[in-house]
Amino acid sequence: MVNKSQIIVKGLSFLFFGTFLIAAPNTQPKLVVVFSVDQMREDFFDRFGDLFTGGLKYLLEEGVYFSEAFHDHAVSVTGPGHFSIGSGRYPGPAGILSNDWYDRETGSYVYCVQDNETKGILTDYQNNSYRNINATALGDWIKQKTPDSKVYSISSKDRSAIFMGGKKPNGVFWLDNRTGEYITTDYYMKRYPRWLKKFNRSKPLDKYFGTEWKRSIKDLSQYDKRCRKDDYPGEEMLKKFNGRTFPHTLQKPDKGKGPAYEDLWNFPFLDEVLLDLAKVIVDKESLGEDNSTDLLNIGLSMSDAVGHSFGPHSQEVMEMVVVLDAYLEDFFNFLDGIIGMEHVLVAFTSDHGSGYLPEYAKELGLGGGRYGRNQRRDLLKLNNELSREFGMGSYIEAFSAGAIFYSQYLMIEKGLSRKDIDSVVIPFVEKLDWVDGVIVRSKLESEDNLTELERLYKNSFHPDKSGDLHVIPKPHWISKTSSGASHGSPYKWDRHVPMVFAGYNLKPTYVKDKVRTVDFAPTIGRLLNLEIPENVDGKPLDLVRN
Repeated sequence: MVNKSQIIVKGLSFLFFGTFLIAAPNTQPKLVVVFSVDQMREDFFDRFGDLFTGGLKYLLEEGVYFSEAFHDHAVSVTGPGHFSIGSGRYPGPAGILSNDWYDRETGSYVYCVQDNETKGILTDYQNNSYRNINATALGDWIKQKTPDSKVYSISSKDRSAIFMGGKKPNGVFWLDNRTGEYITTDYYMKRYPRWLKKFNRSKPLDKYFGTEWKRSIKDLSQYDKRCRKDDYPGEEMLKKFNGRTFPHTLQKPDKGKGPAYEDLWNFPFLDEVLLDLAKVIVDKESLGEDNSTDLLNIGLSMSDAVGHSFGPHSQEVMEMVVVLDAYLEDFFNFLDGIIGMEHVLVAFTSDHGSGYLPEYAKELGLGGGRYGRNQRRDLLKLNNELSREFGMGSYIEAFSAGAIFYSQYLMIEKGLSRKDIDSVVIPFVEKLDWVDGVIVRSKLESEDNLTELERLYKNSFHPDKSGDLHVIPKPHWISKTSSGASHGSPYKWDRHVPMVFAGYNLKPTYVKDKVRTVDFAPTIGRLLNLEIPENVDGKPLDLVRN
C-alpha cells in the first residue's frame, strides 16, 4: 500500500498522466475546482492508494495532502459537512443542526436548505436554496473581489450543491430523481441555460439501464485482501440488483415504462454523469478563460449511497473508489486539454466519513448494534416515566439532530424547570444499551471547561434551535434499523476525511498536523488573496509553492 509519508517531492514540474507540465507562474489560478466526495473516509487512500492510476493518484502524489483532517462538529452528516466545507464556519452556531431537524415553533421538521419563497423551474420538486443560510461561502468571497468571476455548484444532492454554492452563484444544479434531469430553483435564475436543456434532453442517465456493475481489477484476490467477504450480514439485500454480491445489474425498465432513476443511487454511474455535466459547464460558460478566477464546486455523492448500502469495508466501496479514480482521470485530462492543469487549483475533501457495519464491528470485537427500531418505543417509555413523576402530558416532543426536545409549553404549564425534567430523563436514557452518555444543554451554553467531546457538540449546537439533552451513542451503534451502514456520530471514523490541494504550482507535500475542515475554504481564500470574513471559524493553512 502507498506510504504517504514517502511520497517524493518533485521540483518545478510534475508528471500528470504521462505529460510534463511547466509550473505555473506566480499568478492567480484561472479556475478553482472544489471536490467533495460524500462519505469518503481518509483511510480509503491508505487501503486502496497503491491501486490508483488516475485522478486520485494525481492528488495523492502531486498534492499538499493533509492526512489528519477532521470535521470539528459532532453531528457528522451531509448538510453540516458541506456547510463547513463551503463557509469555513461551524454548522451549529449558524443554525445548521443536521440534514433536517425538529422546529419547535411549527411542530414540524425543517430541511437544511428549505426555502418556502422559491419555486422550482419547470418542476414542483424540492423548492430549496441558500436564502435562509446565515453565512457566506467561498464563491461569495471570490465574487466580492472579482464580480466578473463565475461560480457554479453541482451535485446529485441538492444540499451538497447548495451549501457549496453560497449566496450569489451563477448557477446551482442538482438531480431530480423522478425525471433524471438536473434542475434548480428561481432563487438562482429565471430560466435554464440552453446547454442544460440540451444536456437534459440527451437523457444522459438512460444509457446505464441494463448495465452490469462488475469488479474492474482482474486480480479478484485484491478485493478479499483489502475488504471483508463480498456477501456479508448487515449489507442491504438489494434483490433486484443481484443481492449483496457482484456483479450488480441495473435493470432495464419494463416495456412502456420509463427508467426508475432512483435505482441509480446504488451504482457509481451518477458521478460519471455529474462530471460530464461539469465538462459542459466549463466549456459552455467559458470557465477559466479570462483573468477573473472562476469556481466550480462538484459534490460527488455515489460513495455515500454505496457506503450506506454496503459499509466502508465492503468490496462495493472499494470498487466505487477505484471507479472514481478513473472518472477523475478523465475529468482532469479534460481540464488539461481545455485550460491546462497548470492554471487549475484542485481542492478535494469530504463532508463526513462512515462507521462500520455493526455486524462487522461485532466480528472485530468492537461491539455495536442498531438502535433505530427501538427508538420510538424508548421515547414512549420515557414519556410515561415523566407522566408518573409530574402528571399526564406529552413531555417529549422529538428526538432530532442527536438531542431530545422537551415540551416548553408543558414545562411552563406545570411550573417545571429543565433540571426537573433532566432528573428523570438522564437516569432513564443512560440505562439504554446504545447510549454512552449525555450532555446537558446548560453545558453547551457555557464557555467553561469543555471537554473535547463537549466542544464538538457545542459546534453542532444553536441556542434557539437545538434540543435540551444531547445523547451520545456508544461506538458502532447506529440508527439504521435492519441493514446498511451509517454515520453522524462524534467519533473519528465519521469525522476523519481527506483534504488535498493540488495544482497551482503547489509543492507536493505530506502533512501530518491535525487540521479542521473549517480551514478548507479559508485556505483557498488565502491562495486567492481574498478578504475572508471575520466570523469564519477556520484558519488558512500554510501551503508551500514552488
